[in-house]
Parts: sequence; structure tokens; C-alpha cells
Amino acid sequence: MTLALYFFRQFIPPFLFGAVLFMFVLLLDKLFDIIDLVFNKGVSPLIVIQMFALFIPTVLPLTIPMALLLASLVTFGRLSEENELSAVRAAGVSLVKALWLPPLFALVLSLVMIPFNTRVAPWASRAFRVIYEKVVSADPLISVEAHRFFSIKNIKLFAQSVDKKNGKLNDLFVYQLSRDGSPAERIFARRGTIDPGTEQFRLILEDGQMQRYDKFDPSHVLHTAFESYTITVPLNNEGGQSTRFRNVPSRELKRLISDMRQKGLATGPLEAEASLRYAIAFAPFALGFVGIPLATVLKRGGRSFSFGVACIVIFVYYTLLIFGLTIAERGLMPPNLALWVGNLLCFATGGFLIFRLGRQ
Repeated sequence: MTLALYFFRQFIPPFLFGAVLFMFVLLLDKLFDIIDLVFNKGVSPLIVIQMFALFIPTVLPLTIPMALLLASLVTFGRLSEENELSAVRAAGVSLVKALWLPPLFALVLSLVMIPFNTRVAPWASRAFRVIYEKVVSADPLISVEAHRFFSIKNIKLFAQSVDKKNGKLNDLFVYQLSRDGSPAERIFARRGTIDPGTEQFRLILEDGQMQRYDKFDPSHVLHTAFESYTITVPLNNEGGQSTRFRNVPSRELKRLISDMRQKGLATGPLEAEASLRYAIAFAPFALGFVGIPLATVLKRGGRSFSFGVACIVIFVYYTLLIFGLTIAERGLMPPNLALWVGNLLCFATGGFLIFRLGRQ
């Protein structure tokens, strides 16, 4: 037990280092957006801190498996390189008895991640979207940038310049997409104003021209000049929340799948999302299971080398996960099989390496 605790204490610092490192990398892009909300767009720091805190749980399911893999490679690669594991085996102590705590730790993390992925992460993602949509609806200009497309419902907007202080847009192009598949209306206006509101998005255009295809003869384009033209888009989303599947707790997701099956509708994307949460929950155990024997085979414990190997394994694992998600959503393979390909490959590779070590 003392030897097992010694190796486990060697394992924890690299795990914490990896967790902080990978979380920083995953949060970096969002961190810049949040800083921009405070300093350039005048959003309350308290609201921004709340948004940042809600975003952290959405990246933890990705951070923990990567940190555990890096810790396995760093710790056991160094122990193997310094012949500490060879000394243990020479003393007649089984490596299973000496190294059982890190795999157990990985298994416990995976079991904890099941309720986290199915309840906490969807709740945090939904709460984040609610706050963000309230911020945007209170001041739509927050999301509008010069020389960048801004989309809301069936409206796409591109402005040459944006005066956020006065709420004015200059030299803007607006594409109003139709819902029946017909070509979009194209509008150019010299000036525009966004009227903020909680119930609807109003874009007031001045001094412009509109191109609209003739419904009866699409080969003809109608040109209309106007002094003032207003576009109104309702913002009353269901419950004021995003309806993306990732924001839906698993219990509600299962009910939705059952209802859609009764109506004869395709449930591939929903079933894929439900299976994805469980597959990612067991990613810490799967990556730890392959990481520990892989480190002993490589016998290199430097952080740079271990980080490079970890990146390769993570790339392969998440490529398989994304591929599995794609084919599961299209109904080409059962979700429970497609999304577990990465985990099964880790278990098979780890089992082979362990068997190989046992024969040495």
C-alpha cells in the first residue's frame, strides 16, 4: 500500500498541471471574447464573471481525459526511464499491486463524469446561452462588428463601419433569406439603425435599394429604391433558451427521443448526443488505461516528449469520436457502437501493451 501511494503521489502533480494547461487552452478563445465584453462593449463585470464560470463546466469533459493521459505519460514514463519500475519488478513486487491507484482514480473520475455530463454540463451550457442571449437582446450591437457577417434568424448583415456609441451602421448589405427556398432578398443601405428590444429585432434602413426576385418569374429581378425600410424579426425563442440538443439534460433528451419515435421522426442526432455523453464520461478511464502501459513502453518521461505523444493520442481519439458522431447522426451505425470506437480501441491497445509487459 505504501508503494502504491508513493506512485500515486507522483501522479497527482502532472494531472493537476495538465488540467490547468488544457483548460487554459480550451478557454483561451472564449476568454478573449469575455474580456472584449467588459472593456469594449460595456457589459457588467459581474455578468461576465458569471458567464465565464458557467462556461468552465462545458470544457471539463474534454479537459479531464487529456490531463489524465498527460499525467500517465509523464509520471510512468519518468519512472520507467529511471528504472524505478524495473526495481519494483526485480524486488518481486507485481506492477499491478504497485500501480493500481491511478487506474482506480481514472475509473472514479469516469463514474463521476456520468452525472456531470448528463446533468451539470447541459445545465451550465443552457444557463450560459440564456445570459448571452439576454445580453445580446438588450444591446444587439454587441454582436455586430465591421467587415464581419452578423446572423439572426433568416437575416444576414454586413456593415462597412459600425458606430456603437450612437448605434449607427454605415454602408450595409442585408440578405433576407426566404423560408420556402426561393432566392434571398438583397438590400443595400447607406445608413442603418438597430432598435434594441426584448421581443423583437428591428433594423431600420435609410437611403437604399432592394433587389427582390419575381415569385412568378425568378429570372426577373425587381429593383426598388427606398428612403426608409424596416425589417422586424421576432426574438421569442422557446423559454428564452437555446433549443440545441447539447443544452438539454439527458432525462429530457430521452423523453424527446421517445416522443419523436412515436411520431415517426428521425432521432439519429438526439441518440448520438445521448450516447456521446456516456462515451466522453469514460474517456478518462480509457485514456488512462492506454496511457500507463504506453509510457512504460516508450520509457521517456520528459514533459515535452510526453506532451507530444499525448497530443498524438488525443488527436486520434477525438478524430474517431467526431467520425463516430457523424456516422451516428446519419444513422449509418448504432450510436452506442459508433461513439465507443475510440474507447474500445484504447482498451484493446492498453490490454495488448499490458499483456506484452507481463511477458517481459
